[in-house]
Amino acid sequence: MPNWGIRKRVKNWLLFRLITTLISFLNFLPRSTAISLGGFLGRLAYLMIGDARRRTIANLSWAFGKKFDRRELRRLGSQVFANVGKNVADAVRLGKMSWEDLEKITEIEGLEHLDEAYQLGKGVIGLTGHIGNFELIAAYFSLRGYRMSVVGRELYDPRLDRLLVRNRESVGLENIPTSGGVKPIMRALKAGRFLGVLADQDSSRVRGVFVNFFGRPARTPAGPGLLSYKTGSPIIPMAILRKGKNRYRIVVKPQVELGFSGDREKDLINVTQEYTRVLETIIREHPAQWLWMHDRWRSKPE
Repeated sequence: MPNWGIRKRVKNWLLFRLITTLISFLNFLPRSTAISLGGFLGRLAYLMIGDARRRTIANLSWAFGKKFDRRELRRLGSQVFANVGKNVADAVRLGKMSWEDLEKITEIEGLEHLDEAYQLGKGVIGLTGHIGNFELIAAYFSLRGYRMSVVGRELYDPRLDRLLVRNRESVGLENIPTSGGVKPIMRALKAGRFLGVLADQDSSRVRGVFVNFFGRPARTPAGPGLLSYKTGSPIIPMAILRKGKNRYRIVVKPQVELGFSGDREKDLINVTQEYTRVLETIIREHPAQWLWMHDRWRSKPE
């Protein structure tokens, strides 16, 4: 048993050194070169990581099997991994990005939906998923001048987690770890802050309800709906999409309306279904930009 502990520590130390060296190298390179390298490493990961590749193809086949043949699905799967690599290459460079840098490479549509909700002073739940460069969307709004907080799951290695948190804080974000409970989240919303949350994965750490996602019941975080009912904070779905040559387009959708039928559980499922439907619509339009390697349908309804 002690040998396994030593091996694990050595493995984590080597992985940490590899990651920090890669981050330093990506920050040293010109942005376009770093993104190209990230795309190459992503495609390499597609070839080397068999489990993730097979899950990606299986999920894509379920969602788009009637639209694409097997060859097209494999090509789409490779693009998914390449986009992840490109997004990571940009995300680790956040510390050296200014508002002027981000403004040059980003366009936005639907900002009026966010501003209308933000000006109410009740806080805003900015709901997105693992679509495009989701780390960059929070940085964009923070550098644009919104008082921004993000809820994030801690990484398995505390050293890597500190790197991630510092990267977020470098652009003015308040990082709220999922282990911190609901109090700091409620505090942020009551202070009128813009809270960024991801709500498109099957996680046992948070309360979830089953809603339809690509034609199958998927356990989905219900936290955004619960928070909105408790605080009155509007839910604004959004996503950031890779566009053209190393540019981004942010899409902000209208507020998700809350229902008040008298059956709170039914209302919660309905609002969760609605924001899941909005995210699914975006993913269907841009299938290469979502994390299909996630085991999204792992949990089954009783």
